[in-house]
Amino acid sequence: MVNAEEHLVGHYEALGDFKSDFRNYNLFGLVAGLVTGKKVLDIGCGVGNFLSVLRSQGPDVVGVEPSDGMRELAAKINPEITIFKDLNMIRDVFDTVTMLDVLEHIEDDRKQMQEVYSMLNNGGQFVIVVPAHPILYGKRDKEMGHFRRYTRESLTKVLTDNGFEVRLIRSWNALGFMPYLISEKVLKKSLESKMRRKKNKLMNFWFEKIENNFDFGFGLSIICVAKKNG
Repeated sequence: MVNAEEHLVGHYEALGDFKSDFRNYNLFGLVAGLVTGKKVLDIGCGVGNFLSVLRSQGPDVVGVEPSDGMRELAAKINPEITIFKDLNMIRDVFDTVTMLDVLEHIEDDRKQMQEVYSMLNNGGQFVIVVPAHPILYGKRDKEMGHFRRYTRESLTKVLTDNGFEVRLIRSWNALGFMPYLISEKVLKKSLESKMRRKKNKLMNFWFEKIENNFDFGFGLSIICVAKKNG
């Protein structure tokens, strides 16, 4: 069985131009618009595609990625991005810290919140994307090494318990909710990520014009912006 790291490395190797992945391409565009400040850290940055988007907009960016395979691929795809293996290698503080589809991989999410808090300037912000709806937790989550899925309430609580003030929280990817529900809970099968590697003008239009501008109140993901108080 292919493990989660091998799966992700294989996905990005096969992807080529990340614009072909309509999900991440549109998510990165949306989240980039939420980032503020001149210095940005992305934890769990993968091959650095999101940081590449941010860097083109002006901020000084740095990433952390524990996977050796992902860092090696990042050096080929985004060689201009500085990526460290772990947080202990960073001695700086930042205006914004981002974690996109990462927090669910961390067993002790409260400890992670505390580490992020210490790496932010006063008034800095934490921008997070996590999988939504615990009821959807299933085969794919286990295969990808997810410990949990969140509700708006559970994500808000873990943030506020650790000193953050939630400024924005919304749902995203309503379109994918029913296919995911049917696949995981009825068919007991994981949705294939290779579906996202096909250029699809209609899907790009939907995410750019609809998903990124309207909160339907449900979706496969939760996007949150929280401010450091202090």
